[in-house]
Amino acid sequence: MAGVVLAVESWPFDDPAGIRWVANSDVGIRRSQMFVDDHVRDNALMNVPPLGEHTYQMHPNAPPSMPWEEYERRVTVEWAALLNSAEGREERRVHDFLVQHPSLVPGAYSMTGPSGHSPFPSALLSESPLTGIGVKIPDFIWLASDSTNFTPVFIEIESPAKRWFTQAEVPTSQLTQAINQLAQWQAWLNQAANVAVFYDAFEVPEMFRRYHTFRPEFVLIYGRRFEFEERPQLRRLRQQFEHHGQVVMTFDRLAPASDCQHYVTATKRGGRYRALAVPPTLRLGPGPAEDFSLIEAIPESVRANEWMTPERRTFLIERLPYWTDWARSGRRGTISSLDAFGE
Repeated sequence: MAGVVLAVESWPFDDPAGIRWVANSDVGIRRSQMFVDDHVRDNALMNVPPLGEHTYQMHPNAPPSMPWEEYERRVTVEWAALLNSAEGREERRVHDFLVQHPSLVPGAYSMTGPSGHSPFPSALLSESPLTGIGVKIPDFIWLASDSTNFTPVFIEIESPAKRWFTQAEVPTSQLTQAINQLAQWQAWLNQAANVAVFYDAFEVPEMFRRYHTFRPEFVLIYGRRFEFEERPQLRRLRQQFEHHGQVVMTFDRLAPASDCQHYVTATKRGGRYRALAVPPTLRLGPGPAEDFSLIEAIPESVRANEWMTPERRTFLIERLPYWTDWARSGRRGTISSLDAFGE
C-alpha cells in the first residue's frame, strides 16, 4: 500500500490506551509526525506514561485467598441456617450477615440489564443516608452502571418473618409500608435537584454525571418463599408490586454471586467512605485500586475477617498501601486485564 502510513489520533476519554492508529495518506506524513511529537511532549508534561508501559508490579508470592467454591458452599450453608433459626426472624441480624457477605445482595450490575461494569466504588453501601430524604435511609445501595446508564439500586429489607398477605389475600400493612418506602425514594429522586445532591453526597465520578442517564432501581427483600408455596394463588397477587425499575423478592432468592467476590461493604457518612467488611475471597490489583483508595478502614475490616488465614490478612494489610499509592499517583499506564486482581 504505497503512500499509506500509520498515524496517531486522539481516542475517546474512556480508552485506557489514550491513542489509536489509523490509516493516513502520504500527504499527511509530516503532519502526523508533528502530532506524535506533540503527543509525546504533552504526555511528559502531564506525567503520563508512554503507551504500553506498565506502571505497577504484581506480587510474586501472594498467599491465596479463599477459593470461591469453598466460600460459596460455606456461606450458603450459614445463610440457610440463619434464615431457619430464631435469629433469622430479626431484621438486624439478617442485615449484619449481609454486610459481612456482600455477594449475597442483588443489584451490583443492576436488576434489569446486567452489565460488565463494576459498581462504584467496588463496594456494597450499607445504611448510607440520602441527604434531605428524612431519617429513613436505605438498607443497602449498589451504584451500578453500564455503558449508557448510571443505576443506583436502592435495597430495602424487612424481617424474613413478615407475611406478604393476610388470610383474606390482602397485602399486610407491613408490606404496604415497605412498598411505600420505595415510592418515597423514587419520588425524591425524580427531582433533578435531588439527583445533584445524591451525586455530590456519594462523590459520583464526573463521567457518570455527564455521559450516563440516571436510572435508579428499587428492590424490596421481604418474607419467605414458603408463604407462596403454601398458597400458590398468591403468586399472581405479588405481581402488582413489580414494575419496570422495581423488583420484589423473598430472602430465599438470595445466593452468593461469583462476580461479586472481590467487592467490599462500606458506608458513606460524614463525607467519607468507610469499610465495614471484606469477604475472604478479596483480591487486590490495578482493577479495584482506584475505588479502594477512596475507602477508609479496609485494613481494619481485613483484621476482623475470621475466614481468612493469618498469612492472608497480613499480606492484604501490607499490600494495600502499594495499590493506594499507585492509584493516587495518576500514572496508570497500560493495564492488562489479566492483572486486574493479580495482586
